[in-house]
Amino acid sequence: MITYLTKITHESPFIALLIILLLAAIVPVIVSRFKKITVPIVVGEILAGILLGVIGLKPVLSDQPVLEFLAEFGLVFLMFLSGMEIDFSSLGISGSRGHKSQKRQWSPIALALMSFAATLLMSAGVGWLMYRMDLVRNPVMMGLILSTTSLGVVVPVLKEQGLIGGRFGQTVLLAALIADFATMLLITVEVAILSTGLTFETLLVLVLFVAFFFAYRFGVLFFNRIKAVRRVMEELSSATAQIKIRMAIVLMLLFVAFSELLGAEIILGSFLAGVIISLLRTPDDDHIIGQLETIGYGFIIPIFFIKVGVDLNFSALFASSNALLVMPILLVAAFLIKILAGQVFRFSFSLKESIAGGILLSSRLSLIIAAVAIGARLGVISESVNAAVIVVAVISVTLSPLLFNRLMPRGERAARRIKLVAGASELGLQVARHLRDHDEEVIVISPDELHAKKAREQGFEVVVGRLEEQDPAIEPALENADSLLVAYSDEQLNYEVCRTARIVYGFKNVITHVSDPQLVPRFRQLGVRTMNTVLDLASLLALLGRNPSIYDLLMSADDDKELIQIEIENELCFNRKLRDLVLPGDALVVSLRRNGDLLVPHGNTQLSRGDELTIVGSLDCIDTARQLFRGPCE
Repeated sequence: MITYLTKITHESPFIALLIILLLAAIVPVIVSRFKKITVPIVVGEILAGILLGVIGLKPVLSDQPVLEFLAEFGLVFLMFLSGMEIDFSSLGISGSRGHKSQKRQWSPIALALMSFAATLLMSAGVGWLMYRMDLVRNPVMMGLILSTTSLGVVVPVLKEQGLIGGRFGQTVLLAALIADFATMLLITVEVAILSTGLTFETLLVLVLFVAFFFAYRFGVLFFNRIKAVRRVMEELSSATAQIKIRMAIVLMLLFVAFSELLGAEIILGSFLAGVIISLLRTPDDDHIIGQLETIGYGFIIPIFFIKVGVDLNFSALFASSNALLVMPILLVAAFLIKILAGQVFRFSFSLKESIAGGILLSSRLSLIIAAVAIGARLGVISESVNAAVIVVAVISVTLSPLLFNRLMPRGERAARRIKLVAGASELGLQVARHLRDHDEEVIVISPDELHAKKAREQGFEVVVGRLEEQDPAIEPALENADSLLVAYSDEQLNYEVCRTARIVYGFKNVITHVSDPQLVPRFRQLGVRTMNTVLDLASLLALLGRNPSIYDLLMSADDDKELIQIEIENELCFNRKLRDLVLPGDALVVSLRRNGDLLVPHGNTQLSRGDELTIVGSLDCIDTARQLFRGPCE
């Protein structure tokens, strides 16, 4: 059977591709059966590729030019999506301006930079030590390999634990972002030096960043500010045209081709193209990102990871005594370096949180595999060390989330979900009253003592401080807050508060009122949800005209009815049909938002991680539904 399969696979690239994609379809099904241990799908894909090699298909699958190209394109697409994951509005550099009597609060960006600097120094030391022991050929490349982390693992783990919006989560996220971006750049420079030496051509890598700047500025001026262009883009974003998807892929290939011409690594070009998409996108483009992820993770990227497993040379690993010594050294160093570097988090967090953050940052997968593949191609990484690094990556990416979840269990975090209202003006107090009428816990933040006194007289908890200046006096109030509603009358002050909330404190849900329609894009670039009476009034009136009862539901607080949005966090509800879940009492799911698309759910709708459900019902039933989708699911 294997002989026959080998023969037809060698003769037809379509058969070879079918085998790869069949495994790519089976792996998630098998991985999802593991309830006790969370195994990343990419690890399953690598193991599936190893299985293909073990049963004897490695020679024919490795000799297929089509698969070689698709695997390399999968790596390019993976780096492209990694670039899109970076939200550079989170890279705030604002320092703390609290009172001198207060303990200084280190900003997330400062802690993240110090963590990466410590990581780079220790990784370089380990690389040099391994070189002196004659275990590796190039200490610099090995040091850079050890400096990597896996943004693709850090982001979902923080989201699943509900930490990504908090100060600790943002600090860990920024450390992963900086490690990905800086290591990518340093690897590109090192490869250029190894390939051509320290020559003028090496500096051509900087031209890639010049192209990045001009492409970004062109995109801002041409696509975001010219109304006629935006209108054409929207008209051509239909099911058949999909102009935004096409242009995003063209941009990626443009930077990849330019990288090749400059002699730079193509993964840097694709990564920068992804960053441009991230910088240019608006909240309305979230579904575009979802579609690109569907193309990548649904088709192209699994080919790369399965091919990594197919090409893994276990015989070289076990035949070399050096490689067998390298593997445990790398595994210990992979965790120890990040845990020690994570101790800089002690400036703002506890010892337990610092260790947990270092453990999560120890996960390495996409970039480390890309880096070691480049090193192997250049001849500075032997086949045996290449295999050892991949085995270490698989182990680290499996263990890190498990150990992090043990140290930072969901049960340790407070269950309170507070709504913050910035501004105690009449508008701010009206917003606070509406929230309180719907049984929400509200804290009002105001820099003015007189306004604060008025809010206290109405029974609100008030914190006096300036959110736009990172006042340490207000930081305890931010710990359990999940939404911020900014209601100052000064729109410049509104913008500064929104910017600080998004950049420094990492608030996911920031909402404000903007009276000038021309200022709306400025807020939306920060990822802030805006309400503008000129732009939104017509849509709201039309909605109420079609559904008059919605007004009563939204405005009434004494009819025991509520309308809420719930993000599905309970893993036991993933991949289950809506009809299989028993909703309490009169609770009804009226809409579902997935990857930016608004869907009308029905009984056969299968729920997925990250889905946002809009549910209407009585207050008691709403509370039960909230526990259903966020807690244990029967």
